Amino acid sequence: MTDDAAAADLPILLAGAMSAVSDRLLAAMQDRGIADMRPSFGYVIRAVAAERPTVNGLAERLGVTKQSASRLVDDMERDGFVERVVDPADRRARRLQLTDKGATVRGIAIATGTAIEAELRDVLDASAVVAARAVLEAIITAGGARADLAARRARPTW
Repeated sequence: MTDDAAAADLPILLAGAMSAVSDRLLAAMQDRGIADMRPSFGYVIRAVAAERPTVNGLAERLGVTKQSASRLVDDMERDGFVERVVDPADRRARRLQLTDKGATVRGIAIATGTAIEAELRDVLDASAVVAARAVLEAIITAGGARADLAARRARPTW
């Protein structure tokens, strides 16, 4: 684009990319018959798969209140994505774990992400995809956050 006024600024492009990825993930879920998937559930599924947190641990990881995390988990449990199980190391604690449906969603999301990256490699070259990853990590870390921590604490936004 030669007209600077007509060009979308970087934050708009990033928001558009996020929206496109979200739409693609939801479409992949619907194609597999998972019509009750909500975007915010994806962040929880990722966190639960990584470490089987308690609701309080999930709230901390996502950077939301305990009440918000609890309501989200209640919805996900009702819809069959996660379940609360007794922690064998501390019988007072309840850990979250994925149900078969939650594990299926995780698999679909991973496959969709892999497909998106492969499509980018077909349109661009591999070095451009590596550079795009570096740019995104630099944006995340510009405010002082470590990229791995920022990605780990990604908050539900859709």
